[in-house]
Amino acid sequence: MKKNVFLSLMAATVFFAASCDKNNDVPDKVDEEKGSYIIAASSGEASYLLQTGELKSGELTIVNSGLETETGTAWLFHDRKYLYRLVYNQGNAGTGSSYILNADGKLSERGVKFEITNRFTTYGSYGKYIVTAAAGATDRKDAAGNVQQGVTFTILDTEAETLTTKTISTENFLGTGEYTTFSGIVDVNGKLFTAVCPIGVSAYGVAQGVAEAATTTTAYPDSVWVAIYSNTNFENPKILRDDRLSYASSRYRSQYYSNIVTDDRNNIYVFSSSYDSRTTKKSGVIRIKAGTEEFDRDYYFDIQTAAGGNHLFKVWYVSDDYFLLQMYTSESVSAMGDTKKLAVFNASSRTFNWVTGLPAIDNIGSFGSTPYAEDGIVYMPIVAVSADGVEPAFQPTVYAIDVKTAVATKGITVTCNSIGAVGKLIMP
Repeated sequence: MKKNVFLSLMAATVFFAASCDKNNDVPDKVDEEKGSYIIAASSGEASYLLQTGELKSGELTIVNSGLETETGTAWLFHDRKYLYRLVYNQGNAGTGSSYILNADGKLSERGVKFEITNRFTTYGSYGKYIVTAAAGATDRKDAAGNVQQGVTFTILDTEAETLTTKTISTENFLGTGEYTTFSGIVDVNGKLFTAVCPIGVSAYGVAQGVAEAATTTTAYPDSVWVAIYSNTNFENPKILRDDRLSYASSRYRSQYYSNIVTDDRNNIYVFSSSYDSRTTKKSGVIRIKAGTEEFDRDYYFDIQTAAGGNHLFKVWYVSDDYFLLQMYTSESVSAMGDTKKLAVFNASSRTFNWVTGLPAIDNIGSFGSTPYAEDGIVYMPIVAVSADGVEPAFQPTVYAIDVKTAVATKGITVTCNSIGAVGKLIMP
């Protein structure tokens, strides 16, 4: 199945919430085959979901336009049928909602809201489900009161609009004595693939005799693991290990951004930002070939060397063999948020090219957390640097990036403070 919609590999914070009406640029009836582009924009404490039939040019405004929303941390377009607003609320419950195009082609909120009662640090789509995950204590303790560590999954059924949770223990998950978390959710042929990120050794693990001392860092920064589950019971995973990369994730504060991506042919590309400062492995990519459940020993590409020493931050699949990479601006991964370069990677030719045509790095404040891909073009929201009393260099703008040329051109501009997400929906 061709993947035209991007998911965010765990998102940078996006702010949304507040009022609107009708966007005059949207026709009364949206053609079902064409669908409708959706832009999530914000201004101060107010947020808007705007509809448009064009992304490559034009202007929109949040003034008297769009659909009122509540605050969202991440936006996920599921199978072009639903748009989900996910809320990260520290350790507290976050109330989310979903949206759909109604029979008149207008964006509307669905009737059922949901609460993710625990925080989430990664998420993705699996079949008809949206799955979030976060590490934390289970409800099990040993005789000394040491708490067993695990991961809680929240499973949203997009069709039935129901929610279930499943908590599993991740103590000694990899057989190394350490507990783990996960990064990314990828659906391939009905199986769920997720990257395993080791964290350290808990007091519970020490008491169980799987390690000699508790630690807060992994002793295995030079390995990458992927777990394969058959369903959302999250039982009896098959675990793959490779020593050519560090673990397959990037980080921003508590968030684990997915570094595993599948292409149109069901090949799985496992990237690594080499975020861990203790790893000797460079930021790169390996592959699990379609129809297999093992790492391809003949496939490896060193992204960091091709980028002149810069690390990967995020990755999105576009089409054919092309991927869009968000890169660190400098060689250091310690500068959180300093990720203001984009590049195109071709997995077949194993080529890396910086994207040209973007605003000057000094003028870029941030990229959107959810870009959109269609017909070999990536639509990436860009927000200019803004400081107190200083006018930003440009209004938030969606740039269209042709991955074959790695050239970006200015697209639609929105009068607002920030654009966080771009996507497309069709009527059911």
